[in-house]
Amino acid sequence: SMQITFNPAYSYKPGFTSNTRTVRNKSGQLLYRNTTNFFRSDLNWKEFGNFIKEKYKNVDKVNIFNYACSDGSESMSLVILLKELLGADSEKFLPVIAKDIDSTVIYMANSNYVNMDYSDYEAINKLSGGNFGKYFVFPMGGIGIEADSPVRVRPELNGQIKYSTADIRQDIQNIPDKNTILFCRNFWPYIKDGRAALVQKLAENLQNNGLLVTGNYDNTVELPELLSLNGFKRVKDLSNVYEIK
Repeated sequence: SMQITFNPAYSYKPGFTSNTRTVRNKSGQLLYRNTTNFFRSDLNWKEFGNFIKEKYKNVDKVNIFNYACSDGSESMSLVILLKELLGADSEKFLPVIAKDIDSTVIYMANSNYVNMDYSDYEAINKLSGGNFGKYFVFPMGGIGIEADSPVRVRPELNGQIKYSTADIRQDIQNIPDKNTILFCRNFWPYIKDGRAALVQKLAENLQNNGLLVTGNYDNTVELPELLSLNGFKRVKDLSNVYEIK
């Protein structure tokens, strides 16, 4: 069974930091590690935003699913990107459907607080043109006094994300089979068996104008080769973004 240090009385300030969280089983074996931050640099967010704006310009509704969403910082990054880039037109991409296998991080994501450090603050401001305050409420002590500060998420941002607990391997039948953008970033090394079968199912789901977004960590298990075998082609000039041609 899994042991996680967690005290619900301090639900907005957990006993672990969301930026690096390690879950071990009773014998101390590493089960998985959550390392998250905003606008993680293994995706060129601005270019990605421009690409999907163009790719889906004649589509009325686009589905965005974010698996292994952890504390929500990636889903929030996506919503901020879409709102800043597209304004009212972002609505056809929203809400972001965010899922994680770990019910504790989903509980945290639903708490309206997210832990961030000063580099997160800088990344959010850079992408939003200084609009941090539009999406988050500054903590009393400022950001970066501690390694992680709990920052309140404004409802305008959190209301655009639907969090739930799910494992992509069982949840795949819930992914719409057209105009779907699937964020499956930086968890592939943890899928020890069934990786090839999962890629094959994703290829079926995404062949109708879909998009798959992965991360640098996934390249350590030769995921690009597996994707290529199943008909995925990397989008020109965008690393870790694939479509089926």
